[in-house]
Order: sequence, then structure tokens, then C-alpha cells
Amino acid sequence: MKIDAKTKLLGIIGYPIGHSLSPFLHTMIAKKYELNYIYLAFEVKPSMLKNIKEAVLTLGICGLNVTIPYKEKIILYLDDIEKLAKHIGAVNTIVNKNGQLIGYNTDIYGFVKSLEDIVVENEDAFVIGCGGVSRAIICGLDELGVNKVYIYDIDNKKMEFLKDKFGKYVVPIREQEIEKIVKDSKIIINATPLGMKEGDPSPIDLGLITNQHIVYDVIYNRETELIKHAKKIGCRYVIDGKSMFVYQAANSFFLWTGVKPDVKFMYNLVNKLVK
Repeated sequence: MKIDAKTKLLGIIGYPIGHSLSPFLHTMIAKKYELNYIYLAFEVKPSMLKNIKEAVLTLGICGLNVTIPYKEKIILYLDDIEKLAKHIGAVNTIVNKNGQLIGYNTDIYGFVKSLEDIVVENEDAFVIGCGGVSRAIICGLDELGVNKVYIYDIDNKKMEFLKDKFGKYVVPIREQEIEKIVKDSKIIINATPLGMKEGDPSPIDLGLITNQHIVYDVIYNRETELIKHAKKIGCRYVIDGKSMFVYQAANSFFLWTGVKPDVKFMYNLVNKLVK
């Protein structure tokens, strides 16, 4: 790749951001298709998020991904939001269209694609964590025909908000109900950051997981204790965050460039970095 005065800039914002594999992945995609783009990570402190539009327009950034903790908060600073992202209430992709910042959600696409070969219709799911990515997951589960989604978060306000937003399909539970809900649900999903760092505890008591569960973890930068345990006991299906990460990234790249990247190529890149 030759970087010159015509190189276009893409990036990701979050806080913290050091764990992200997106800069490597997107820059290598651009190189494969001989596109003059480079992708960088920008650690944006919460007090500076209000300046994001000015920064994008000043630097001529073509597009951004948005990660924790800004997927909901970023909406305040955008000019428009695509219909699906508005329904979800979270944005993970921004496109700079002639000075107008448009928000999209490609997480739901990534999540649904990652489960396309698994029948989850009429099953119950338990989602741990009620942040931006969980909103896309809840909408994706609805699209896939899941019967009911139980949710848990240490922040009761977040749970109540999602219940009000998505209706009776979503059921908040208390901590003391977790054991029963895990027993009754076929699909267990970690939508928290727990597992991103070495030494992180599991978001759920691993002893509650049986080999009849479908276990899904959104963490993609390392194999979490939850995923290791699910594999060890022979769960029905074990899906780590790499699949969702790759598919959502492919969709974001298409929104920015009009190019649909080779997903197998992307998987190979990610698998070289994640052990």
C-alpha cells in the first residue's frame, strides 16, 4: 500500500480502544482491493465526544466505526440515522456523506449472519449485558424467530429501558433468577466486555452451562473462559465474537467504499491474530 496525499481516512472511536483489531483488518482489506484508504484507531475521551462531528469534517474522515461506550451516545452528534439503527437505538458505523454524518448499525447484520446455519426459532435466549451491542442482538434474535429474550445487567435502568423499548418479547430478570433462566434457555449470549482482557471473570457461573446450550460470546480479540468452557463440555454450538466481528466489518466497509470484501479473506486475517 502506498500512502500519499490522496489517501482517504477511515477509523474507529471508543474508550478504551487498544484491544481493537479493526485497524489491521480494514487496512488489509483496502490493500487487497487496491483502494487508497487507511484505517486508524482513535481513543476519544468521554468529555471530547461532543467534538466528533467537527473532527470528522475538519480531517475529512470518510467513515468511522463506533465501539464501547459510545454506540448509543454517538446518536446525539449525527445528522441522520438509518431506519434500522434508529429502531435498535445504537450506531456502530458512521458514513460521511458530503458533510452529513449518517449512522448505521451493522452489528445486527453481523449477528444474524453468524447464526444463519443454526436453527434458533422458537427457542428462549438469555442475554447478559444491556449495552449498545445487546440492542442489536435483541433485534437480531427477534428476526431469527426466537420466542423470548431474558436479559440481565447490573444496571437496572438499562434493563427497564430495553423492556420499554422492545416490549413483552424482552424480560428483565434479577440476579437470583439467573440459575433458573439459564436452565430454561437454550441460547446463552455474553454481550458484556467481560473476557476482553486476560484474567477477566466469566460473566456467568460456568457450572450452569450444559452441553445442550448454544453459547455465544461477542468478545472477538481472545478466546474467553466462557468459550473455552463451552468447547470443553461439548455444547451444541459454540460461537465466539469473530464471526459477528467479520460480518459487521464487511458491511461497514461496503457502506464506506461500495466494495463487498471477501469474508473468507477477512476470517484468515483475524484468525492469525486471535488464538
